[in-house]
Amino acid sequence: MANAKGSVLVGPVKYLRKRRDAALALLAPEHAHYLDTEIRLSSWYPEQDLVALVRAVAQLMSYRPEEAIEAMGAAGAHEHAGVYGDLLRTLESTSSVFALWSSQHDSGELRGIFDTPTTARVRLIGFDSPSDVNCLLCRGYIRGVLAANGFEDISIEKPRCVLQDDPHCEWRLSWRNPDATGVTPVPRRAR
Repeated sequence: MANAKGSVLVGPVKYLRKRRDAALALLAPEHAHYLDTEIRLSSWYPEQDLVALVRAVAQLMSYRPEEAIEAMGAAGAHEHAGVYGDLLRTLESTSSVFALWSSQHDSGELRGIFDTPTTARVRLIGFDSPSDVNCLLCRGYIRGVLAANGFEDISIEKPRCVLQDDPHCEWRLSWRNPDATGVTPVPRRAR
């Protein structure tokens, strides 16, 4: 079973703690302890706990849960832009922005494959705790990374998903770069 770093759980836990009564009504008893215990940023927690916490947050937000979860993923990218800005702005390297996945999850590998200067594919390979929540978080995070690079008219489709019995999850991306002198990913071949 996969694990997520405590730094990923902090945001959802903080949100739920501010809405404690409503959160207690939504969380299963085995997840309620997160409202009281210290979250250690560098510790590992079960990925399924992260999924449960994110689902509870999504139910408390004012828009559809799917939109809320995707917005959480985009917010994570926005937060990382402040800390890891240089990594997020060097999209031509699959070892930069996508390396952040392995610092937050102990399972799976996120890979970017750039087909043209304005299209790419992102694959999540070998992740052993897939869920609709993680798919939506990834989609939002990818959108957030592209937005952090100043790209516009971002389109994301998901033609492959392990939840649909595909071998890996894959998102196809396209965007418009309004600043032709800015970062333009170098096309790469799929591995």
